[in-house]
Amino acid sequence: MFPLRAQSASLGANSTLFFRAYAVSHRKSGSKIQAWKGLKRGANGANRANGTNSSQPESQSSKAVFQSGKFSQLHQPSKKVYEKSSSGLDSISTFEQLRIFPTVRAAMVAEIKSTYNMKGPRYQSKDELVLKPTPIQVAAIRKINQPRLKNNKNVKEEEVSAGRKSAPSTADLVNEEFKKINSLQKLKVFTLAAETGSGKTWAYLSSLLSKLKEDEFGLYESSEEKYRASRNAQMVKSVVLVPTHDLVEQVYSTLERANSIKFDVEKIGANSRLKEFLQLPEQNGSLNLSILKWGSGEAHKKLFDRCLKGRVDVLVTTPGKLASLSKLQNVNRPYRFLNHVEYCVLDEADTLMDESWIETTMPVIEKFKKLRDLIICSATIPKRFQTTLNRIFPTDDSIINIVTPSLHKLPKQIKVSVIDSELSPYHGSKTRALAQALYAITRDGTEPGLVKRVIVFVNKKESVNSLVDTLVNKFSHRPEDVIGITGEDKPEERSEKLEPFIKPAESIEEDPLNSKIKVLVTSDLMARGVNFVGIKNVIIMDIPHNSVDLVHRIGRTGRMNQSGRVILIVDKKKNKAWLSGLPNAVKRGIQMG
Repeated sequence: MFPLRAQSASLGANSTLFFRAYAVSHRKSGSKIQAWKGLKRGANGANRANGTNSSQPESQSSKAVFQSGKFSQLHQPSKKVYEKSSSGLDSISTFEQLRIFPTVRAAMVAEIKSTYNMKGPRYQSKDELVLKPTPIQVAAIRKINQPRLKNNKNVKEEEVSAGRKSAPSTADLVNEEFKKINSLQKLKVFTLAAETGSGKTWAYLSSLLSKLKEDEFGLYESSEEKYRASRNAQMVKSVVLVPTHDLVEQVYSTLERANSIKFDVEKIGANSRLKEFLQLPEQNGSLNLSILKWGSGEAHKKLFDRCLKGRVDVLVTTPGKLASLSKLQNVNRPYRFLNHVEYCVLDEADTLMDESWIETTMPVIEKFKKLRDLIICSATIPKRFQTTLNRIFPTDDSIINIVTPSLHKLPKQIKVSVIDSELSPYHGSKTRALAQALYAITRDGTEPGLVKRVIVFVNKKESVNSLVDTLVNKFSHRPEDVIGITGEDKPEERSEKLEPFIKPAESIEEDPLNSKIKVLVTSDLMARGVNFVGIKNVIIMDIPHNSVDLVHRIGRTGRMNQSGRVILIVDKKKNKAWLSGLPNAVKRGIQMG
């Protein structure tokens, strides 16, 4: 059919048991998930100041971890998880070696190239770029795209309960049911965790879109009548859930670009039956998937009307939007179009499964009674997030964990520096230190001929507008060059403000505002998931409260192996000695704790 590169995987559980496990564990733990307790201060203090700690988790005892007390909130996966995920990574160097549906592969490669920020004289055009799959793309595609085995209908109770020596507890029953369902191939649950800017979006999209196309091709081989009926079915086939409407727009835009890319079927390697399928009018020339975004301010009528016209292949939305369907009092069976969802992705899952979100996210997924694959994605694994996962999926049999060797490591191509605002010439003024840093960036000789873009992070939304005003009124920046984004902006306003930062840098001559530098001031609202394209400079004005937020902020630059620079500004209040070790930790490739 098409090239296969797959290995066997452990299996997941069905959706009913998934939520039963969640409910049991959540009742036990109460409404709040216990936070991880910080490391004890003492003999390790000197090591922590140097960016290491001699008291490592058992699984990572051979690895240095950059951490400091309660600031460190990142979970370190076990050695076993790393080894399973990393197996065979070096043997894959092209997308052709991975089990991806041919037309999905062609669209994916073209979409990635279309957004690539070209630099240097090495290539004359983007067509000359030779793309290699990233580690998370290799690991995820190999695991998620494995073909399902035939159902094992001879699962025996004694096989499921083997090893049980006493009366089963509620947790035992859940675990045993997980194992039974695993054997029956009902649902696979995957977690994907990889460093920021590593290509996670296409790691899950390539798998998702391949499954959709494989299902279509399978129906076509079985019966053309079934294939036609499926295309006209009033249903949603897959759902991508993200925490914000900005990410709804971002993921949808990626899908739409890929969906509209044209390709020649004759140039795509395929056997005769597959080629026959790809030459159908509705398949020929592009992916032609039905993709729908349901975002802020859009009524449920948009979703319903689209489903009434035929199958929606991919719905991109937030858990809150889907949860709002339960409030529709005058609509009969408001979730009826979601009864046949087979694939679901939770992107930025550490947010969606945080205690402030989980009560919305989980009941929504429970509506997907026919779910076959649940893909849980995150750039970090906070300790609280791992605690939640452990409670919902209590055994290794109930979940497939996929991580990369560089998880929680900051890319070495990022240059990190620390500015102490207490020193001369700043004399305790962090804003003066910021203004000087911006001035230096405009004159450092990098990005010649292009508008330089800088992201400045603060901790409080109240600080955003005041800092914008200070840069404009006190330090003479043009108002059109300094932009502030807070949660109070309407989604359409945020999208407009973000536009210059989520596309490749423009030349100074072509910029409509004739800008030489553009500065975005924001909070952690914009620190997660947003794909800032080709951003070279990030300034952290306020040190975040934990290592999770620090990793996400720094991860807005240095994406997809491109260079970047991060400047941390500290003062007397936040002059934490351990921060001086961060630049060296990045150079050495030390994991963040």
